[in-house]
Amino acid sequence: MEMPDRPHAARLGVLFVYFCLLAYALWNYPVGYQILPVLVLSAAVWLLYEYFQGPKMGELSSAAFIGLFLMIFDFIVQNAGAALGLWQVTETALHVMYVPIEIMLLTLIGGTAWALAQPKRFGLIDSALDIALFSVFGMVGEFMLIRNGVMLYSGGWTSAYAFAGYLATWCALTWLRYRIPADAR
Repeated sequence: MEMPDRPHAARLGVLFVYFCLLAYALWNYPVGYQILPVLVLSAAVWLLYEYFQGPKMGELSSAAFIGLFLMIFDFIVQNAGAALGLWQVTETALHVMYVPIEIMLLTLIGGTAWALAQPKRFGLIDSALDIALFSVFGMVGEFMLIRNGVMLYSGGWTSAYAFAGYLATWCALTWLRYRIPADAR
């Protein structure tokens, strides 16, 4: 049986604890519309941490490609869902169509940090744990946006659908991450 990559498993453990603490803080001390800048800042700190773990320039560029892909993919999904009346994000500095600029920054920065944090080689257990973590906390993140009065579900959309959407997204990102040529990593 395949064993998880220890450094990656430890990193996921740290992220799990951090995501739990962040969710706890945002539940007990709602910050309203400032939740989006808090999340962007959090992603930027994570990106800086991953960057200073020592990636090569090629690794950073392939990771940035993943972040850009996530931002574009999310932009399409967010606009489609909003146009279909499934959700709405209200408080933001600037909307680009239906998508807050902060969410665009969050997906670009967070997606880049996520890609940098991945092990060099695909591992089923590592990827399954990673996908589970980000799917659950993607759903929790939306719940925190709702709790802070920034997002509304409608049209029958639920947290279960959000979880399924995040699950599909992180499966696709994992597939894409390990399809980028090795020399670009």
